[in-house]
Amino acid sequence: MRNLLFILFLSYSVFARADAWDNLTHEQAHKVQTFLKKNPFIIDWCDCCGSDEPAYLLKVNSTEIVPCSWDKKQFSVLTKATRITRFQMSDIGLNDYHTDLIKEKVEYTIYMNYTFAYDHHMRWAVPMHKLIDYSTDGPICFGATNYPDPSDDGVAIKDSDYIDWFAKHITK
Repeated sequence: MRNLLFILFLSYSVFARADAWDNLTHEQAHKVQTFLKKNPFIIDWCDCCGSDEPAYLLKVNSTEIVPCSWDKKQFSVLTKATRITRFQMSDIGLNDYHTDLIKEKVEYTIYMNYTFAYDHHMRWAVPMHKLIDYSTDGPICFGATNYPDPSDDGVAIKDSDYIDWFAKHITK
């Protein structure tokens, strides 16, 4: 019986995916907006989804608070952003030392568990729910990752705003 329970637990932990958390109070949405004005470089990455999911470094150009699409009592933060690089993936997940150049305008919804943003204490990217007070319910992915260093040979980033931001925030 214990073996069966262990197998069920293991199966759930391997195949579990967190639901996207984009349902915010108006106050939380405003805090996200304020945060992104100061820290516009985010990583779109689901660290629980498996290594075949693409991950992108985005530059947030503007934000808007909109009604949440699935919970009309809540709000979401919609951004207009530019994907400035795509992370290469390895057998162990996101590879922040190798990226592919990309420049693509997108509309991107901020998800508290899939949007990684700048943690000024550790100088790396963590899920937004670790930076803005947000009640977590359900499976939580505990990832964190480095911002790609534009001076590394394998990193393809040409965005001058990011290069300046990285020098000021990460390599200081």
